[in-house]
Amino acid sequence: MNMIDYLKQLNRKERYFLVGLALGKPAFKLDKSFRAKLHAEFHIDIPENAFVAMDYHLNWIYAAAELAFGKAVNDQIYKNDDNVIDGTQEDVDLLIAYEDTSGVTQLIMLEAKGVTSYSNEQFKHKIARFKKMFGDNGDKFKQVKPWFGLVSPRKSRNLCVDCCPSWLTVDGKVPWFQMEIPERLVLFGCDEHGKSNSERKYWTVKNE
Repeated sequence: MNMIDYLKQLNRKERYFLVGLALGKPAFKLDKSFRAKLHAEFHIDIPENAFVAMDYHLNWIYAAAELAFGKAVNDQIYKNDDNVIDGTQEDVDLLIAYEDTSGVTQLIMLEAKGVTSYSNEQFKHKIARFKKMFGDNGDKFKQVKPWFGLVSPRKSRNLCVDCCPSWLTVDGKVPWFQMEIPERLVLFGCDEHGKSNSERKYWTVKNE
């Protein structure tokens, strides 16, 4: 099997299958206009039938690469060097993968924030995981080309992107995609004066 086959088999997110069932689209397909935006940022042509998944665990991505291009096989036990497989459910919000004509798996990993902001701590930890997965120079798996991008309503001003290695940048920058989110209401627990309070004896809803 190729890496795409393993990515499909390792995907155990109920939400993926529930959304597919509810929308009558068991396989997610990228919108043509979004594929054009990906092309503009990454300078690659994403096919219409690319594999697309949401909330995809980093552990699964690494395992798929090892099964497809490393020495790993099912039902065997392997040493967990550098704790590359960890006990968390750390993931990428959107995974897009396809095998190009040269046999290289193009792996696009997108991190999205909508009503919350990016955390430098979270960002640095995820970048460190990418280095463990793909090697310090991004060439642990010669047949895998990882890509990374951010998606949010506005560009983050305070995100420390300097920790991102050059092989995860394009033209020296982390690709960014704008995501429109309509005005939202926010609900929070508060005190009798409407001030946020962890005791939550009262609650209120306000405009953001």
